[in-house]
Amino acid sequence: MLSLILQLMAVSLGLSLLSVGGAIAVIPEVYRLAVEVNGWMSPARFAELYAISQFAPGPNAMVLALMGWEAVGGGFGGWVAGLAAMGAFVGPTSVISVLAFRSWAARISPAKQILIRAALLPLSVALVASSGVLITASLGVSPLVLVVVAAVAVASAVTKAHPLLLMAGGAAAGALTSLVA
Repeated sequence: MLSLILQLMAVSLGLSLLSVGGAIAVIPEVYRLAVEVNGWMSPARFAELYAISQFAPGPNAMVLALMGWEAVGGGFGGWVAGLAAMGAFVGPTSVISVLAFRSWAARISPAKQILIRAALLPLSVALVASSGVLITASLGVSPLVLVVVAAVAVASAVTKAHPLLLMAGGAAAGALTSLVA
């Protein structure tokens, strides 16, 4: 079990160094590593844990703690693995971020800071969008699923609706479609 926990920590650390835009930006890679490469869970289980991590209060990176918990099989070892994965994801990059921000604030003019942030925005948006596509595709793409996902994406972009309302609407649409099918 110790070797699995160390493997989870190595995966989490590597992912944290790629997470421009936050944990949500690396969800496709988390999926690839957890489901396809290491076989720690099924695509459906990943989608369930991802949904829990997004619905529960707390950081988006919670999906990594749930990945660690699932990989070990729950119980006390799952708690240890989850905390280790989460710590490896947020710990080192938090230190790097603080040091980088201090250097950034001291050496880069405010005008250049705005330009850099503007350049990183499309990258973050694209990474988040790829997460949505991956999760949707892993659950099996039906035309109705695509319509619901597109409707929620458009509603999110054009309204100021609370994300929980949009998730509840998506869940209700999914429940209704399972009753019809």
